[in-house]
Amino acid sequence: MADVEMEDPSYYDDPVVSSYDIYIKPQLAGDLQMYILQFPNRDSRQQYNKAQDSEPLKMRIKPNAGMVELDVPMNANANYDRKKGLTWGGAMKKSAESKGNGSHGLPGGFGIGAAPPSGRGRGRGGIVDQEAIQSQILADYQSAIRNERVLVKQTLGGQAMAKDDTTPQYMIGTFSGNQLHLTPVDNVVQMRPQFHHIDAQSEQDRAGRARDPAAGPRAPTDARAIHMTVKSNVDGEEDTTDTMAARITTAQSEIWKSHRFVDEEKEESWTGFSQNLFVGGFEPDIAAQDELLKTKPKLLSSLNNAEYLDEISAPMDAAKLSRSQKVKKGKGKGKEKATEGASDGAESDTLDAISDPSMSDTEDEDDAPAPRV
Repeated sequence: MADVEMEDPSYYDDPVVSSYDIYIKPQLAGDLQMYILQFPNRDSRQQYNKAQDSEPLKMRIKPNAGMVELDVPMNANANYDRKKGLTWGGAMKKSAESKGNGSHGLPGGFGIGAAPPSGRGRGRGGIVDQEAIQSQILADYQSAIRNERVLVKQTLGGQAMAKDDTTPQYMIGTFSGNQLHLTPVDNVVQMRPQFHHIDAQSEQDRAGRARDPAAGPRAPTDARAIHMTVKSNVDGEEDTTDTMAARITTAQSEIWKSHRFVDEEKEESWTGFSQNLFVGGFEPDIAAQDELLKTKPKLLSSLNNAEYLDEISAPMDAAKLSRSQKVKKGKGKGKEKATEGASDGAESDTLDAISDPSMSDTEDEDDAPAPRV
């Protein structure tokens, strides 16, 4: 491999290979919202779509609480414990019947205030009957899958980031020829697996223990309020206080809004993509869209370079800024003294004053130590 000549002018060339006209769209109109769903626990090559046999089944959103849930199918025939799948699937079905299709975890208020699950079939005789029923269901396993008697779906969930004045505005970019169209994003949610089936099984176990005569009477527990305090002293931020009870109440009181999930390769998805992610996407043809783009005003900046840097820079603490200004003033004062010495013709003395480590930048010449004889 030949060495690159550093003196070669072409080595430093970094030509512009392409340029684009940028168009910024407003927020989606009406009840439409733009969500970005991220799956940090999922390989990017294994997308949740029909091509991967994992097209999402249902989608639910609590807009005020910022919560999103997505039901995705599971392959109950490969790498699957059938007995546990039957146990968890039955627990989910019983929990749905008792809670009226309520949620688990934080979206469901951690089960606070929900109807107690049914404990039928529990006790020593109930356990034997339950095992017989499981053996009968497993004998016709494929029928159990079709009737969802086993756990055949997994729930992914997440919560949108809270918005304030410092929240960045994310945008989605789409290309069309030499054009880049930017659409504002309303919410970003990281979707992670939710263990609702474990919560449902725990509910059934607690109900069984409560109704088991052999367990004896249980002492009533006192209700306790959960109070969570979050303090932050970073860069002069004010302390904030939040209560878990308030978050539970907000999440539990809001009703889920169900949405239909459309696969990315369906015609309906491509139509929504063209109409909502491009300026003039609702125009009937390309020529009409080009004419509309010509009428759009150009984006002009009202900031100069210094003002732009101030706007995008992190805010400085007032105390740190004050100390920085004092240091700068002290350094400038020392340089002024050195310059005055140079004007009197004592050039060597001036060099000594600047390079002498015994004199700090903020000391006056009158305060400097007297030379020893």
